[in-house]
Amino acid sequence: MIKRNCNLDLKRIHRYFSGSSICPLLFLIPVQAYSGGLNTTALLSGSFINLILTLLVTLIVVCAVIIYFSLKLKKVNRELQERNKQYLEINADLQKTNSELGNQKENLAKEHYESDKFYGMLVQSANDGISFYDRTWNLKYANSAFYSMIGLDIKSYTSINPGGLVHPDDHDYQSKRVQSLFNNGFFESELRLRHKDGHYLNLSTRSVTVRSDSGEVLGSLTISRDITKLKQEHEDLIKATFDAEASSRLKSSFLANISHEIRTPLNSVVGFSNLLLSDDITKEVREEYIEHINHNSEKLLQIIGDIIDLSRLESSQIEITYEETSINSIVNEVIEEARQIIRRNEKSIILNVKNQFESNGDLIFTDRIWLKRVLNHLLDNAVKFTLDGSIEFLYLLENENIVFIIKDTGVGINKENLLRIFEEFRQEIDGHHRPFEGLGVGLTLAKEVVERMGGRISVKSEKGVGSEFSFSLPYRPAGSTKVKVALLNNDQLVKPIDWSTKKCLLVDDNMDVLIYLNRILLDTGVSVVTARSGYEALELIKSTPDIDVVLLDMQMPGMNGIEATKQIRQIRKNLPIIAQTAFIFEDDKDIILEAGCDACLIKPIRKDHLLTVMSSFVKSN
Repeated sequence: MIKRNCNLDLKRIHRYFSGSSICPLLFLIPVQAYSGGLNTTALLSGSFINLILTLLVTLIVVCAVIIYFSLKLKKVNRELQERNKQYLEINADLQKTNSELGNQKENLAKEHYESDKFYGMLVQSANDGISFYDRTWNLKYANSAFYSMIGLDIKSYTSINPGGLVHPDDHDYQSKRVQSLFNNGFFESELRLRHKDGHYLNLSTRSVTVRSDSGEVLGSLTISRDITKLKQEHEDLIKATFDAEASSRLKSSFLANISHEIRTPLNSVVGFSNLLLSDDITKEVREEYIEHINHNSEKLLQIIGDIIDLSRLESSQIEITYEETSINSIVNEVIEEARQIIRRNEKSIILNVKNQFESNGDLIFTDRIWLKRVLNHLLDNAVKFTLDGSIEFLYLLENENIVFIIKDTGVGINKENLLRIFEEFRQEIDGHHRPFEGLGVGLTLAKEVVERMGGRISVKSEKGVGSEFSFSLPYRPAGSTKVKVALLNNDQLVKPIDWSTKKCLLVDDNMDVLIYLNRILLDTGVSVVTARSGYEALELIKSTPDIDVVLLDMQMPGMNGIEATKQIRQIRKNLPIIAQTAFIFEDDKDIILEAGCDACLIKPIRKDHLLTVMSSFVKSN
């Protein structure tokens, strides 16, 4: 039994160690000895010894194994520690790299945010409208300028139909844009959009196709610029260019016209003046020549006066001066001058005057000079364009307005030319083919003056039948008629003047003017002293204290009339000074009077005007 158990134990030990890496040869001898069939005592003592040996061997083997595995484990542990250290280093490197990547990601996110913010601010601050549409033409983004151009905000824009803002004439804009973007990738055009206030804006638009990196179409980007003001300036520039070209043509026509209009009467003045030098002409012929010279001189003055007056009107240098005036006296003067023109031109024209104005209330406040000029221009036109027939002059009081109507049976005006008849330098037929003389400024002056006086002027005409010009002025009553005023004034001019005890100083640098004025004053008996400059005039006034009046030219070399007047006033404060000047603007007249002159005569100086003004300062003997 013991033997069997020993055998079993030895077999178990053998199986246990047979799978180990320790060689089992140490057990062979004891096992073989044990299994050799020894006797029981020997067997027992031998078994015990074998057992001890076996246990000892086993212990040694186990210790060896433990030592081996301990060494092996230490080696593995060292390797694991080395690996762990490497892993820690790698992990530290990974954490460092991860931290760097995190910082880079944060920086990139920050840069991306700042970049988006920058470009967002850039887009929003642009004055041009910027809008992005997807592939189905839905608006995905637009800056504030896109909405503000048409006066809307995002909420208002999204609540309306954008297509309703497009001008009806630009209804094909969208289809053209789609087609051009599909074919070319861009589209440029102008578009009119309705502002919320109702007016249309002119926009210059440029659209481009937007694609991804792979070439896929994402949508389109459109930039719109408001060019309404630029468009208007462009149109104004075109109009100004057209007007400048028309003005240039009109200027050429005017220069040719004015050359003709001035040279024609000037030819008569020069021609008849030369004929007066002949010794074999009779008194009647001489008077006829003189009458021609006077008439054409008046025409020259009228032409120059019309041009200057038109310039004064355009530059707003004319003031309407209201004074107490008799309408009947103005009409009588105008009618008499018109009849003289009819007689001179030997026309078969009947001039009828119909006064439907109250005779006891014809005194009004108005500008006598300008009202008479307007009537003169209208009657001159009626006489000029009426070859024969009649002219009717009618004036009346109607609805608190004074209405003047001048109707003739002349050549008339085509309806298409009625609107341009009041334009300056215009006649119905321009150029060298004009059948009638004239500068074409009379009606322009009449219209400007009437409107500045608060009235309106109109014309009705039919070609071949005649014309009717009418204008109205506000009625400003001044009182009852004073019939004898004009007659008394005329009688004063007719009475002979005796200034034989008076002395007059004539100051002018032009010898012809001195000779002319000296000849006018010769019949009055006044003693005349002449000076050719302001300095010479001052010396004469100092040395000649009995000078009664001074006729002083305003434009002279060295010392002009203004300076001379101021110097004279320091020598003799109360000496009458009458200025003579070719300047006719109101500002010039005011400057002359403010300098110290008592009156002002406009050249050319007429005899009656000179004597009338001087009579206010020089009394007859």
